[in-house]
Amino acid sequence: MTHDDVLNQTIRSAAVPVPARVGQEPARELLKRIVATDQRPRSAPARTPRRRPRLAIAGAAGALAAAVAFTLTLVNAGPAFASWTPEPSPISDTEASDLTNKCLSAQDASVARVVIGEKRGEYAYVNAVSPAGSQTCFRDRNGDVTSTSILTVLTSTERLGARGVEMYSWGQIRTDEGYVRIMAGHVGSQVTSVEITVRTKDGDSLPTARATLRDGYFGAWYPEDPDKASSNTTTLTVRLADGSAVNLSARELHEQPKLD
Repeated sequence: MTHDDVLNQTIRSAAVPVPARVGQEPARELLKRIVATDQRPRSAPARTPRRRPRLAIAGAAGALAAAVAFTLTLVNAGPAFASWTPEPSPISDTEASDLTNKCLSAQDASVARVVIGEKRGEYAYVNAVSPAGSQTCFRDRNGDVTSTSILTVLTSTERLGARGVEMYSWGQIRTDEGYVRIMAGHVGSQVTSVEITVRTKDGDSLPTARATLRDGYFGAWYPEDPDKASSNTTTLTVRLADGSAVNLSARELHEQPKLD
């Protein structure tokens, strides 16, 4: 038999109809092995990872990273006036002068005298007086400066005497973090300190702010929501050189000074 005859016979044998071949013993054994293998648990090949889970994981990681970034942004931003402190720290004459020049016009700055300058956290505040009245300048954490002008004739030192108190500024200004209350005043020669206490309508007391006191003038600032300002009760505790103390209503004091 030639080589071509053998090849031809092999091809014909392979072309036998399928039903006849599956009935043979080798075919049945092969079918059993296939069925048995298909029933065993199978694990995904380690070398051929599926793309969709990888994309899903990448998406989840991206969302997590975005959430973390957003959280960090909130943490860095912090609550409004987070660095405010009830105890003031001094401001240098140079910084006070620079703040005043940014706050007032050149003409007003040339005749104004800075009587109070202080820092509380990231914020600075000065009070300048002139023959025309009083002006307060507030610098927020971003460096923006806001001014308020109280055009009034200040009570003289002689009229205030030893125990007198005048509060000539108690307005509110708006910053990018909210509202603050600016206070400035004039005191008698025996006044050694001024403390500001704010109580809510529920009776809760906010941290008592100690005012800066210098050469007979006092000043302070503190955050206060305008919606709560009308219902809050603000009291000044004025301490004297003899050890005594007097509690005064800020609202009443703003309307009329307390003379000695």
